[in-house]
Amino acid sequence: MTEIFKMPDIGEGMAEGDITNWLVKVGDTVAVDDSVAEVQNDKLVQEILSPYAGKVTKLFVEPDTTVEVGDPLIEFDGDGSGSTAGGESAPAAKEEEKPAEPAPAPAPEAPVEPASAGNVVATNGQILAMPSVRHYAFENQIDLNQVPATGRHGHITMNDVVGFTGSQLGVEEPAPAAPKPEAPVAPAAPAPKVEPAEMKSGRQPMSGVRKAIAKAMSVQNATIPTVTNFDSIEVSKLVAHRSQFKESAKEQGVKLTYLAYAVKALAAMGKKFPELNASIDMDSNEVIYHDTVNVGVAVNAPSGLYVPVIAHAESKSIMAIATEIADLATAVREGTIKPAQMQGATITISNLGSARGTWFTPIINGKESAILGLGSILKEPIVDENGELAVGQNMKLSLSYDHRLIDGMLGQQSMNYFKKLLADPSFMLMEV
Repeated sequence: MTEIFKMPDIGEGMAEGDITNWLVKVGDTVAVDDSVAEVQNDKLVQEILSPYAGKVTKLFVEPDTTVEVGDPLIEFDGDGSGSTAGGESAPAAKEEEKPAEPAPAPAPEAPVEPASAGNVVATNGQILAMPSVRHYAFENQIDLNQVPATGRHGHITMNDVVGFTGSQLGVEEPAPAAPKPEAPVAPAAPAPKVEPAEMKSGRQPMSGVRKAIAKAMSVQNATIPTVTNFDSIEVSKLVAHRSQFKESAKEQGVKLTYLAYAVKALAAMGKKFPELNASIDMDSNEVIYHDTVNVGVAVNAPSGLYVPVIAHAESKSIMAIATEIADLATAVREGTIKPAQMQGATITISNLGSARGTWFTPIINGKESAILGLGSILKEPIVDENGELAVGQNMKLSLSYDHRLIDGMLGQQSMNYFKKLLADPSFMLMEV
């Protein structure tokens, strides 16, 4: 019996997605819940599972094609025409001008063995790897055809590429490395990585992640009247507090960062000032107040910006938040982040401090009403509590908010509360 697998809704209100890679080809036999394709949606690449078991007799679209929910993807146990058992020919209509047979014909040629290292090749002849992995390989001039794959279905993971980089360098050095004089040569091996820094030119297609970011940012910037308050805060007590607990946190396997403190303080701010943690529904003219503070944390990856979520941040300790931030960031950079880990944010924080950034104007994310931008902690002259000129440690802050819901006074009041908590972490024990 012919079955047609159609594009499922794999996100919150998803309307379309990009088929970035097929994990099956015409002629493959698939079981129920086998992964059949990688789909890019909402800045996330994820695998979709087959609801049917059977032999793949047709793939309706090529990789890098945008497909709407409900569009046909795969024909199982058919004749390659794309018609369903009941005689429906919706999918076939789109391909009327093409001969029925040519589509399957090239498919068997896909495994043309370009993968000398034993990698599985997609139906378009490409090695199977996430966009972030491809980007990393490109930037570091690594041929993915030579990288042994350890991921599911023959996928090359980020760890495979990073590990291969090290082993590849090692392969070139071993013979000369045996003599002691050659040992110092090893550190020089990364030098070729400087070459990809050459200036780019010409036109290049946007990646799926970049297209999703561009679309979301355009909509948010065009529909939300945004105001940004810029401020700074003296954080010498915060620096001292982190220094005090940094080693004990490390002994527990936790990397204690300033971002963890900021997430905790932001959660407290959202709880005290509910408008900052709310959403506005213009269709019904209602304000949606959330009963928990779910903080989205912007994480930069080679392929673009992702925003995993720390749920119920208001009820978690700083140590627990620090652990979760590290785990989520690792999942983003390794391409293993799950859709559920990037859903449900009620307020977001973006950190440019690690890049030595100062003030900026972050764009509000999703259906939220505010986003906080963290800048660097800089040593600057201040007037201390005794009226004396001193050197302080100032952190730059940028709070963007939806002016339809939040006025300037409320925006600054919430910022002042955040500053109070971050300036002296002991306040979090008393007020959070």
